[in-house]
Amino acid sequence: MKKVVKVLAVCFLAITSLLFLTENKASAKTNEKVYKTYSPSSEKSKFPIKLSNSLVIDITSNKEPVIKKGGRAIWQGVGGWSSSEISFTVTKTNDTYLYYKTGAGGTETVEVIGVNRNGKIFMNKAFGGDGAGMHARFVSSSIIEIGIEEYSPYYDGSTASKHSGSFKSKFYQLYVKGSAKEIAYFDSTFASLAKKGQLKWVPGALGMSFSNLKSAVQDPYARQEMAEHYNFYYTALGNYGFYYNNDYSKAIKSNAKVRGVFRTSDLHGNRKSLRPYFRKQFGKEVLSYGNHMDVYRVGKYYLGVQYFDEDTVHLNLTTENVFR
Repeated sequence: MKKVVKVLAVCFLAITSLLFLTENKASAKTNEKVYKTYSPSSEKSKFPIKLSNSLVIDITSNKEPVIKKGGRAIWQGVGGWSSSEISFTVTKTNDTYLYYKTGAGGTETVEVIGVNRNGKIFMNKAFGGDGAGMHARFVSSSIIEIGIEEYSPYYDGSTASKHSGSFKSKFYQLYVKGSAKEIAYFDSTFASLAKKGQLKWVPGALGMSFSNLKSAVQDPYARQEMAEHYNFYYTALGNYGFYYNNDYSKAIKSNAKVRGVFRTSDLHGNRKSLRPYFRKQFGKEVLSYGNHMDVYRVGKYYLGVQYFDEDTVHLNLTTENVFR
């Protein structure tokens, strides 16, 4: 089941582009920034990168990430595997968080390092899971998303057969005391953004033009496909639906408007625990299908909440009720 989008005001589009720019997101009033995800193996030439707090992120000749202060290495990752990736931030208080995802022996882990502007390490925490793989990204300068990949239903014990491409995420607030606390995705901010045509921590918005969406997402590996209800633009950070072209081609025109916004990674939750929240924020469901789908009127938009198994939620935000 898929989704659509409605037009937002010009001023809102400008704000959206600034809030969700994923290449190198920076605040106009502070040095706060979230850098894009890099591959140490294939993007070594883009380093070193000097941060605004005077720390330097570099890659060794063995393709291992390094954090430096005053020319001295204060932390160095181990590995250099071709599947490794890193991203890093500068917070409002000039601290830096860096995550390093590695895949030694076919088992992926995410290591999170916290360093203050003086070069003191205050966090070194590893996230692991029992899934087929892992996904990580900073949704803000001090909040990280960690996703665990489900095993393919065709998994036969081999590495090649285990990946499904389906992830389920949790979110963690990172603290300078070295701790990480899981935080809720569904809160008042989620409700407020949904009424404006946005999904929390997903770039873009309903009504945004395709050209502006590409600038906000900046995913070089994004692809366009025709599917049920829409022409889809699939990216690492979100999936987006557009009306079909008159000639039914899959190419999306630059002025086409987003009609649906969907999370690429599912969330933890079930109908029993989440229905009270959604009803409080949006009122009773306008549609329900068995035990797996609830649809809510969210301002002038529609939010489809799909429930799978006992602890999996998928979100669809659209301009029209495509769920009937």
